[in-house]
Amino acid sequence: MKHDRSWIAVITALFVLLGVIYSLVTPIFEASDELWHYPVVKHLADGRGLPVQQPGVETLWQQEGSQPPAYYALAALATAWIRTDDLPEVRWLNPMANTGQPLAAGNKNLVIHTQREAFPWQGTALAVHLIRLLSVLLCASAVCLTYLLALEIAPRRRDLALAAAALVAFNPMFLFISGSVNNDNLIVPLATLILWLVVRTLREGWLSNGRAVLLGVLLGAAALTKLSGLALLPLTAAVLLVVAARRRAWGALFRWGAIIGVSVIAVAGWWYLRNWRIYGDPTGLNAMLDIAGRRPAPFAFHRLRSEFEGFRLSFWGVVGGFDVIAPRLIYWFYDLLAVAGLVGWGAWLVRRRGGLRSPAAERLLVLAVWVLLVLVALIRWTAQTYASQGRLAFPAIGAIAILISFGLAGWLPRRWQGRGLAAVSVVLFLLAAAIPFAVIRPAYARPPILTEADVPPTVQRSDTLHGGVLRLLGYELPQQSVHPGETVPVTLYWQLAAPTDRNLAVYVHLLGRGGEPVGQVNSYPGVGVYPLSLLKPGDVLRDTYRAPVVVTATAPSLLRVDVGLFDFADPARIGQPVAGAAGEEASGMIGAVRLLPHAAPSGVPQTPRFDLGGQAALVGYEFPQAAVQPGDTLPVTLFWQAQARMADDYQVFVHLMGPDGQAIAQGDKSPLDGDWPTSAWEPGQTFRDVYRITVPDGLAPGAYELRAGLYRLADVTRLPVQGPEGRVADSAIILGQALVR
Repeated sequence: MKHDRSWIAVITALFVLLGVIYSLVTPIFEASDELWHYPVVKHLADGRGLPVQQPGVETLWQQEGSQPPAYYALAALATAWIRTDDLPEVRWLNPMANTGQPLAAGNKNLVIHTQREAFPWQGTALAVHLIRLLSVLLCASAVCLTYLLALEIAPRRRDLALAAAALVAFNPMFLFISGSVNNDNLIVPLATLILWLVVRTLREGWLSNGRAVLLGVLLGAAALTKLSGLALLPLTAAVLLVVAARRRAWGALFRWGAIIGVSVIAVAGWWYLRNWRIYGDPTGLNAMLDIAGRRPAPFAFHRLRSEFEGFRLSFWGVVGGFDVIAPRLIYWFYDLLAVAGLVGWGAWLVRRRGGLRSPAAERLLVLAVWVLLVLVALIRWTAQTYASQGRLAFPAIGAIAILISFGLAGWLPRRWQGRGLAAVSVVLFLLAAAIPFAVIRPAYARPPILTEADVPPTVQRSDTLHGGVLRLLGYELPQQSVHPGETVPVTLYWQLAAPTDRNLAVYVHLLGRGGEPVGQVNSYPGVGVYPLSLLKPGDVLRDTYRAPVVVTATAPSLLRVDVGLFDFADPARIGQPVAGAAGEEASGMIGAVRLLPHAAPSGVPQTPRFDLGGQAALVGYEFPQAAVQPGDTLPVTLFWQAQARMADDYQVFVHLMGPDGQAIAQGDKSPLDGDWPTSAWEPGQTFRDVYRITVPDGLAPGAYELRAGLYRLADVTRLPVQGPEGRVADSAIILGQALVR
């Protein structure tokens, strides 16, 4: 027994160590909702009382001001002695953060980080780190309580209890939240402690008056910490009803209910009465929803299913502003663990003497009901606002861990269960220890400051000055072609040319067919971490942006890349002027990549095939108007296919020929109106292009020949044509005849 207690001490100590590491590696205000949780603490610490929520009025705490205040009051008590007037400077928001977009590259930082956060901490930084440490210690108690709760289920199975504690202690998301300012860090230990008392009461079959008072105070504290704590009330009532029914002690049940009810009201009643008086709603949920944002349409079950992946991943670890994820393989391991635990739970119960009727099964049922209550409450909340995050199930994390650990044991023979669960615990620890350094720290790492000499000689050189302050030294477009829905990597080498306090932002625009915007990235330099005011003249940054191409972009086309600066504070978002090396007006266009379709065009007509110099082929054509009149426009559709990469850009000609063999009308142009020049054609790719010929006024009725082909614009040299006999003339394809009436 002493040996087992040593192991729970080791697990708890490792949790505290990892929790501190997570809290130190995660920059201030980058943890989930910490941006809004901490201002509530400061409001209380400054002696300004509880926040009053007013929808439509911008506040630093946003919807978190509607939360019950116990955690915030505790944190305020611990930090009231610290002067935190520097909060506005430390809480410098990144307006282009990719919040809730884990697949987006860069701009993971919700705030801009400066030397104000450096050690030794002062002001707001000191207060936040102190609250984070307090939170880690609170959650360490939840680890120990999970162990004790598991022993209430199966007193002789300390191996299962240790595994359950390890499942809680080494959950990366739980570690991340525990090392942050978040009211989950009080509700989790409170809920686990209450579960322990409830299950012990069920095991002992009685509740003393003193324990009833304690239980009532704890239930009141939970209700004063987070609204999910209210779900503990019906669970407690149900267990006490079972205990009283077995002894037919209805008087005791009434007494317990009175003691617990009075205790809950004494601790938390004032809060719900206050909400009723201010908002007309005891929970304050309506005010919270008005600020957080309601779902625009009635919630449907299929939406829940579509959001389940985010819920599942974020139970184990989607950190930051729901925008930093670990490699997928890690989540597969956690998924396997959860499924194995769920399925194995049945096997464990079957092996137990008495099966579902055994005392252990009865106590496990209490935990399962608690998990179900938390999930139902979460679904109800998610049905009203966007909140599909797995961490919101953490009030039940102890119960979930116990159910999984007991289930994992069901897969193994009794003599191997201890070793097997210990091996799983070691793997969990190693994964949890790696994530701060392999996932979190790289997400917020600042790119190095370079010098002009560090710019590789292989980059495409540029010398354009943007906004009079930032010089583009060069760029790289490493990817030559993309498809709709993919991303275009663009690497820019910026140099600050002059000091400035204007924090202009960088834009990278992708312009597709007809100059239509089909993708963009907006960011401060350094992929979000270096506003211009933090740089010195001469500093060089290597920025790689990944601009996503919208799935509806028309292909094929050249994607022209346009870069520049704009003022994010300007509602018009007008780009800053660009100057060339000699000060002349210049453009921000730096190059282009090919946008290729996912599939060949459908409906290619079955016509003869024509080869043009081994470089291109006409694989189909059509002109549906068999007869036209003078002044009409005759559309001619050609289906081209590249046979080889072409170095030159050729024009397409489509001519209406007169009886003397001279062109009397034409529709010459660059392919796709210049958006798909022949130098961009991808070998094997087929595309459709439409050309329009205006029939001259006064043209005599008759049959006129239509010809097409390719020619070099510089010297009007045509590509030679090979095709069926009688269908080629003068290096041109004879498409057929148009009848003019």
